Amino acid sequence: MKSTMADDTVRVAVRIRPLVSSEIDRGCQDILNVIQPENQVQVRNDKAFTFNHVFGPKCTQDEFYETAVSGMISKLFKGYNVTILAYGQTGSGKTHSMGTNYSAGESMGVIPRAINDIFKCINDESDKYNYRVTVSFMELYNEQLYDLLADKNRKDCVVDIREYSNKEIKITGVTEKEVSNADETLQLLIHGSQGRATGSTAMNDQSSRSHAIFSMIIFQEPKDNPANATTAKFHLVDLAGSERSKKTQATGERFKEGVNINKGLLALGNVISQLGDNNSNSFVVYRDSKLTRLLQDSLGGNSITLMIACVSPADYNLEETLSTLRYADRAKKIKNKPIVNQDPKTAKINSLQAEIVNLQLALAVKGPLQGCPPEHAELAERNKSLQKKLRELTEKFNANMFETMCMNERAELAESAKEKIYSGLMKILDEFDKILEDQSLENFYRETLCSIRTRIHELLNQQKKMDAEIYQQMSLEQIPRSQNTTEDTEEDQRSFDDSVHLDEEHAEHTLRQADRNNEVQNINRELAVKEELINRLLSNASQIAEQTKEVQEMELEIKNLQAERDKLLKTLENVQHNSASAKLAESRRKKLQEFEKKISELTRKCTEQNRIIRGKEKSDQQIKNLTSEIQALKQTRVKLIREMRKESDRFTQYKQQREKELYKLKDQDRKRQNQMARMQNQHSKQQNVYKRKIEEYAAMNKRLKETLELQTKAQQRREKNSSSKEGIQALVSREVDEALERVNCEYLLDKYMKERSSYSQLLQTHKKQHANDSAENFTEEMKDLQDVIDLLNTQIGQLQQQLMEADKKKSSGKFQEITSMGDAKLALKTAIEVVTDNCRKHWTKSVKYDLLRPNFDDLEKKHDQVLMENRQLQLREENMKRQMEELKQANEELRKAGPVKKVSTGNKKPLREWDSNAYVYQNISLDESVVDYEDDIVKDPDWSKTPLYKRTRTTFNVINNGSLEESVPSLKRSSNGDIKCSCSKTKCKSRLCSCRKNNGVCGPRCGCDDSCENRDPDKTGQLFFPDKVESNDFKRSKIDAEG
Repeated sequence: MKSTMADDTVRVAVRIRPLVSSEIDRGCQDILNVIQPENQVQVRNDKAFTFNHVFGPKCTQDEFYETAVSGMISKLFKGYNVTILAYGQTGSGKTHSMGTNYSAGESMGVIPRAINDIFKCINDESDKYNYRVTVSFMELYNEQLYDLLADKNRKDCVVDIREYSNKEIKITGVTEKEVSNADETLQLLIHGSQGRATGSTAMNDQSSRSHAIFSMIIFQEPKDNPANATTAKFHLVDLAGSERSKKTQATGERFKEGVNINKGLLALGNVISQLGDNNSNSFVVYRDSKLTRLLQDSLGGNSITLMIACVSPADYNLEETLSTLRYADRAKKIKNKPIVNQDPKTAKINSLQAEIVNLQLALAVKGPLQGCPPEHAELAERNKSLQKKLRELTEKFNANMFETMCMNERAELAESAKEKIYSGLMKILDEFDKILEDQSLENFYRETLCSIRTRIHELLNQQKKMDAEIYQQMSLEQIPRSQNTTEDTEEDQRSFDDSVHLDEEHAEHTLRQADRNNEVQNINRELAVKEELINRLLSNASQIAEQTKEVQEMELEIKNLQAERDKLLKTLENVQHNSASAKLAESRRKKLQEFEKKISELTRKCTEQNRIIRGKEKSDQQIKNLTSEIQALKQTRVKLIREMRKESDRFTQYKQQREKELYKLKDQDRKRQNQMARMQNQHSKQQNVYKRKIEEYAAMNKRLKETLELQTKAQQRREKNSSSKEGIQALVSREVDEALERVNCEYLLDKYMKERSSYSQLLQTHKKQHANDSAENFTEEMKDLQDVIDLLNTQIGQLQQQLMEADKKKSSGKFQEITSMGDAKLALKTAIEVVTDNCRKHWTKSVKYDLLRPNFDDLEKKHDQVLMENRQLQLREENMKRQMEELKQANEELRKAGPVKKVSTGNKKPLREWDSNAYVYQNISLDESVVDYEDDIVKDPDWSKTPLYKRTRTTFNVINNGSLEESVPSLKRSSNGDIKCSCSKTKCKSRLCSCRKNNGVCGPRCGCDDSCENRDPDKTGQLFFPDKVESNDFKRSKIDAEG
């Protein structure tokens, strides 16, 4: 894919989770220290690692996402692939950080937050681009890849990985569902997470037993230019954690899962180590695991990658933590090559269109060629076409050279395979011969083996015939090839003399490759000749072996014939002594002569055969020499082919680099030409401007004079209207006072509205509770409440009016009198002084408040004690009054009953008359609980606080907390014990004033105005800074006013 390419290292973010309860119960210590400014994590105050981001245990999900992840979302909409993977031991918080198990709220992980941001960007750019988003969700469980979004049984959800010729990894059969908003995507995430394999171990109750890969493919197409469409892939990988069976206590199926997890992570660690070692040129083994194949683009490929290394701070997991940090440290050295993913045809069309635009612009700047003969233009055009054709032919020739090189490599492999097959067949034939020599073999098997051996011999003969034809063809092609190559070389050298430097180097490279290819062909032809000679020598050697066997047979036959001859000679000698056997002797003599002839003939043949056998040693030495020469030629050929391969790869890289440089130079040249065109246009425009300026000089002088006159008048006006230093200070002070007054008004307005609401609720409550009550005192109380409400309405109206007037003043110009920078500096300085003075006063009052607070607490305690004693005295007084009343009643009854008793006694001795005075002053023995009443409010369960005590206590609490505005006031005495009046006409002179009636003074909560004569200036204080109002209320009201 054609696009902008740049090296980008893998970014690493380390996240440290807090100590869990099991680790705390175990007594684990925190071994990790975060050095935040340097983004370092230190292990036991010794070894330190530096990463792109480091997050401590107190880091929130939102902070982590905004710092490490959010900036990568914009890369997706530029056409780059983005991968985020979480790596670490089991129970280190990977799934929590990634958010694979979706949970709403602040605990939401990376995946849900990224989904929301992606669709937010899509909604914001929907008027400019067309989007199509598809989602897939997979898990790698026990080295099997499962589709989590497929509506099938789990056994039917297995998908496979395919790697195409362009090194692109694709998952065949995976379900890709199109989504249009974040809710649909999150539902698919939840649906897929429910099917993911999880289990419980000793280290994690919900341990992930598989690697999860959540992928989003975003297709972005501009509405005004569909050709610039891009496709970006967003992979979010939640890896299963590395684990030890000793710690996890896994057995059975869990143990098998852990083994497969560790195997995949081991392969991933090896890949990270190989990629992180910049000095190593070793082959990166991605095929050891399906996990590494899935992450092939993410590690060292076409992707912008963030690795989240999750670690535990417990010393119990020190080894796993160090391992994770080391792998993360290696991962940050991996260099990716992210590119903008566009269709190659579309990218080519775009580049051609841009080139057309640049050429049209250059043509418009330079104009048509003039003063050049038409023959030159034709020659230039012809030269360009020839150069283009030559470049195409060179490219084709180079491609053919590359194809030839590949064919030579394949031929080398085929030849080595053929030799191995041939040697194997020869061994098989030798074994056949040995088996056939066994006389105990049955005839059926012997015939079968003989037929197989015959077929093998036929195949070998066919192969020899084909090799002979190939050698003959190569020998015929030798001379024409060398001649054509020489002619092509000379013609190429002549044709490239006037080409550009790159084309010359391309041609030189092609020629070098052609020379090497010719050397390879020559070596092949020489190999063919030598191999043909070796085959002939080997065939002769086989014939010599057969002849040796024949010699042995003939020698044996000679021995037999000699033995038979000797036997005949003895027989002849015996026959000669017997005349009767003359005829028989003659016949035997003839036979003897035949034997002698045959023996002499066989002896001659044996001599010739022995001579041929003695020449076999020379042929064997020749075969040995030829074999060594063939081996050297083959090694030379392999060396040349490898050199051709290296030269081809090197020149390809060099050519790509030079093409990039040429493209940059062309781009710079185009920019310079455009700049020259702009400068020419600018020059022509400047000339026109200069002409117009020359014509406008007179008008400019006239306007200048008028401007000077206006400035003089304005200066005079400013001198008249400019205020002095005291005036500016007064202005600023006045403005600050007005602002404070506005804040005060807003504060009072809010306060009065709350009071009005309270009074209205109180009034409605009284009306409902006493609807049928006609008592005059209650009617008077309701009337007083209504008067207070009316009074508050009046005050609210006045405050609102004042605020409206202040708004009008605010809309008008306040600082028109400040006309210079010096006045502005003075006004700013004055404002700072006023605000500082107010803050100092407020701070002084706060200090006084803090100093008086302990005294207030002591007074409060004393007040509570006095109230308690007062209560005791009241109870004692009430008891004494009650007893006195009882005694008086008893005395009256005795006085009335005295004469009656006297009459009824008759002659009895009269009783002593009742002495009222003696009775009155008689020492009455009262109960100790009544006379000497000492009540314990803590131990006495029947003791209760009176309403008076509650109101008094509430009053002190209100004064202490500074929340006067939160209490509910009343006419005479509020429910919290605060006495206030509502005098508006009497100036609080008479006893009608509630405050004066209760021997008190009027305060800021009273409804009287400033003409009140019952105020104590020492206790009242300022309206805006009351001592009993906390500073936070003032600050909050001021902020509200400024807002």
